Amino acid sequence: MSEASACRWGRAGPARRGVRGRRGVVGVQESGPWKGPAEWAPAPRGVIVRRGMSQVMLTSLLTAAVTVAMAGVAMAVSGGGYQPSQQDCPASADANNVDGTSPGCHNFKLNVENGRGRRYAEVGLDQLPKGSSTPGLFGVGMPGSSNFPHAGCVAVNTSGTKGGSGRGCGTNQSGAGFTAVFDTENTARNAIAPQTGAPDPGGLLASLQDGLVVYLGADDNLDAGEHDGVDGSPLTGTAHSVNGPSDGGAVTAHVTPGAATTSPSLHDPVPAAGAGEGACADGLCQEVTTQRQQAYRGNPKGKSSRDVSNYGGKKWDPYNCSSGDLKSEQACPGGMDSWRNAEAHSVYAEPGVQVYEDPDPQASPIDPLYEAGATPQPSLYPIPAAYVGTCGVVAGGGPVASAPAGTPSTNSAGQVVVSTGC
Repeated sequence: MSEASACRWGRAGPARRGVRGRRGVVGVQESGPWKGPAEWAPAPRGVIVRRGMSQVMLTSLLTAAVTVAMAGVAMAVSGGGYQPSQQDCPASADANNVDGTSPGCHNFKLNVENGRGRRYAEVGLDQLPKGSSTPGLFGVGMPGSSNFPHAGCVAVNTSGTKGGSGRGCGTNQSGAGFTAVFDTENTARNAIAPQTGAPDPGGLLASLQDGLVVYLGADDNLDAGEHDGVDGSPLTGTAHSVNGPSDGGAVTAHVTPGAATTSPSLHDPVPAAGAGEGACADGLCQEVTTQRQQAYRGNPKGKSSRDVSNYGGKKWDPYNCSSGDLKSEQACPGGMDSWRNAEAHSVYAEPGVQVYEDPDPQASPIDPLYEAGATPQPSLYPIPAAYVGTCGVVAGGGPVASAPAGTPSTNSAGQVVVSTGC
């Protein structure tokens, strides 16, 4: 979220200094081992926000409140932020060269599941096709049009809903529950299908011993059907950079009884429970989490790692490189895949509070001074970072906040770094 959590404001299109899309990342679990280009894992996504403040920003604030309320005292993050799979979408569903929708895909999703991913309840709003928008910061699709939020689903089942990518809210006749479809524009679709299988309270309780996870996520497809992820073409050098929509946000919470005997650590102070949320706005990211999360996965062959707030050794892609459209993708020398490959294998958000530049080359940083012509070069890319948490303190970085070389307690990026030894 990249994703780690969540919105995009504005449209991909001509800007004063070039055409750029929007992208961000926060809090995504790491994929499996790399097995070659054909199986290059989608780059994780996390929680995101974009220019201005549209309906997706409001949604992200609501997601935080609702998720924490549902989690009660067991506020917890399961180790992931926004993920296309949690939205029932393929990673390429919002590619910038796609206008339509993917079956079962949702731009807003609430899932309640056990620690192994079996869902027992879910609510989703259907992905929207591209279309025109109402004017202003709070622009959405035109009311009554196909790209105005109007349809979705709800499912509850004691044996698991069987929902997932390509299926949306699932149906499971072996348990007790229901699946409902709603559509305010085509009321003929409105229906409720009950499932009358025998409830299995014992099996449900045993399943929940694996933990309870609440996921609440949204992405910028809510913004009039926006599609501005990379096109995923080898010709544009983005075949290995596909990782979902340009922006998405999530708040997650978990309770894990099996981890009650796990010893606390600086990376995971409360193993049995936790929570997290995060957001990125035109390259400006923030995350609050109770345990380490992988915010981004870079070079799939490497073993290196860094924290999101620590810019030491980081090579930043050009200011105009992003996923918004073909021109933005072509502004990435050597192709966007090469910039992903130049990043550390694991980029982590640590327990605490952090603000930092989006590590994903699909992001589109916005420097208001440069965009207004006040400076000849971007001065706020990357933005100065800040972190306070169990792993220490990080401050500074970027053109406006880098300490001179040789300053005590600074890294190669000119940031003040005080580590607790994580």
